[in-house]
Amino acid sequence: MDTMLSSKLRDIKPVEKRAILISSGGGWTNKDSTLVLEHPEVSLTFQNGISFLEHRGRGLKLRKNPLKVVVEMLNRDYIGVGYLGYEFSQFLEPSFKSVRQKDGAPLPDLSFLFFDRGQLQEMKLEKWEENLRWPEIQETSNTLQPNMTKAQFCQMVEHARRYIAAGDIYQVNLSQRFEVPFKVQPELFAAKLYRTQPVPFGCYLNFGEFQLISGSMELFLRKNGNRLTTRPIKGTRRRGCGEEEDMKLRQGLSESEKEKAENLMIVDLMRNDLGRICEFNSVRVDELFKVEQYSTLFQMVSEVSGKLKEGVTIEHIVSNTFPPGSVTGAPKRRAMEIIDELEPHLRGPYCGAIGLFMPNGDFTLSVAIRVLAISDGMGTFWAGGGIMWDSIPELEYEETLIKAQAMMKAL
Repeated sequence: MDTMLSSKLRDIKPVEKRAILISSGGGWTNKDSTLVLEHPEVSLTFQNGISFLEHRGRGLKLRKNPLKVVVEMLNRDYIGVGYLGYEFSQFLEPSFKSVRQKDGAPLPDLSFLFFDRGQLQEMKLEKWEENLRWPEIQETSNTLQPNMTKAQFCQMVEHARRYIAAGDIYQVNLSQRFEVPFKVQPELFAAKLYRTQPVPFGCYLNFGEFQLISGSMELFLRKNGNRLTTRPIKGTRRRGCGEEEDMKLRQGLSESEKEKAENLMIVDLMRNDLGRICEFNSVRVDELFKVEQYSTLFQMVSEVSGKLKEGVTIEHIVSNTFPPGSVTGAPKRRAMEIIDELEPHLRGPYCGAIGLFMPNGDFTLSVAIRVLAISDGMGTFWAGGGIMWDSIPELEYEETLIKAQAMMKAL
């Protein structure tokens, strides 16, 4: 079966819809494994207020909350894999409307693929890697096209600091966007990325007209029975060139009062979000300021969990928590208004969520960071960071480059 799967991964045409979820560190399935789902029965997209269902070549337009459609598909015993784009928040909160024209090709605000249970193939990550003995991958252009200069990014940070000084917000996440001509097959690029950058929440999603690749370390939400868990990340340091430098950088992050303050703000935000849908006094902080090590980064992680109220649905959960607090700011609503004002670009899937939904109602959603969207021969990715009053614009700019390093290396 492994040899046959390897052949499939080489031979499938880019237009064929499918999903590959890769866990290093037990992200998607609480163990190191690769989930492969092919030949979806149903696909769902949501854009401009319209849900569009496609089933075996036939389409249906619905003026219906797409989250209700997701629940209906799960009730029919399908497995769902897909993403919620950052701008989907404007549908969830109709009073929030963008105040400026954004650049960038708009992807659907939500897109899902639904598979029969029998389409799910699972194997050990090591086995999957053994099967990736492909011919040398053709290099794509590494001519990155950022959508703003360093000076423009620093000016955006200064503007945010003025809002913080005025008391509008305590913290806000700001990003920049990169584009690059993209000529290789996306699944081959995904293989190259995951060989060198193992993460808990890796994925390759082929929606036909476009593809998404994500290498995320961050759990947005995991529902397991009546328990809901989130693990926000705030605080980043690069890896060192050797063990001694590694130790110094790790210690510097763990002792940074700035990073702890920023992390704690998001922990409090997520506690409040979970508190709206969890039983009274059940929300707790399970971990605080834990430093985790990845191939290119150290990251500061905390964990919050709670017991869901009876009758709470997927729609309730997403509506009360989306988008993730770690990629917006605090207070969340005002931070989102400032993001909309200051960022010149659509975020699309970036800073939204990518998820695996099971027929029993359990699900896992990662924070959609380190995302590459591929469409019409162009690759687009984003990188950002949290801004506070004591942020130094030039250092914040450098942090976005550190976070983009993994994608840049692969490109």
